[in-house]
Amino acid sequence: MGERKMGQAAGKANRAASEAASASRSPALRVLARTGFVFIGLVHILIGFIALQIDRGQGGRADQSGAIGSLASKPGGPLLLWAGFAACAALALWMLSEAFFEWRSEPEPKKKLGKAGAAAGKAVVFGFLAFTFAVFGAGGSKNSSQSASDFTAKLMGAPAGAVLLIAVGLAIIAAGGFYVYRGVTRKFMEDLQDPGRARTAVEWLGTIGYAAKGVVLAVVGILIIVATATADPSKSSGLDGGLKTLGSQPYGVFLLAAVAAGLMCYGVYSMARGRYGKF
Repeated sequence: MGERKMGQAAGKANRAASEAASASRSPALRVLARTGFVFIGLVHILIGFIALQIDRGQGGRADQSGAIGSLASKPGGPLLLWAGFAACAALALWMLSEAFFEWRSEPEPKKKLGKAGAAAGKAVVFGFLAFTFAVFGAGGSKNSSQSASDFTAKLMGAPAGAVLLIAVGLAIIAAGGFYVYRGVTRKFMEDLQDPGRARTAVEWLGTIGYAAKGVVLAVVGILIIVATATADPSKSSGLDGGLKTLGSQPYGVFLLAAVAAGLMCYGVYSMARGRYGKF
């Protein structure tokens, strides 16, 4: 009798989860989720623009918080920020439902874990971006570089924290390599429906954009490892620090300009993904 009740309870829980996942894939949410990629594109274009300003010796934070903060100061900025929050939150919710469906529909355990895990990871990234939009929309502010340094400092003081930080750094470097791989091989086109006449332009934008973002992520991962090795948390300064590190290298002016342009290409590709992405 107890087993029957447990089975019924499990069945009800599964049905509730299925209904929630189906509701999260409504046509209205689909449109809003597509708009999320437009805002992601806008953020990357602004990051690239700020990086170009840094390249010319001007100030600014070339990261998500710097880009979103620049929107807040524009006419209609608060409205735009809350629209960004809604769109990115919808995209995060969509990716959560994607993780659920992949887990339920994929028969092979390894593929199931990989696909569901990838979708869940994207949901976390998009959810964090939505949170950043909300912070600035509510009149607050956020310093991503300082947050990265504080996070590194806290982990350094924890048992086995150094080992964990090195693992995090290596994982980010691997993620950067994966972005470069997806760009060079144009695997990112699998995320899109046929763009038609825009295909060549989208392919080139994605190739350059993914490669540029991969390079920056790899530098961010290296900075985490350097910060750990030197016991100096300030060296782990996130995306902004990664871009400024590129700019400080020999021929850094040209390198930073190229990466900044690449990030802007990634932004335009993301906007195209809002139009042609598979939803």
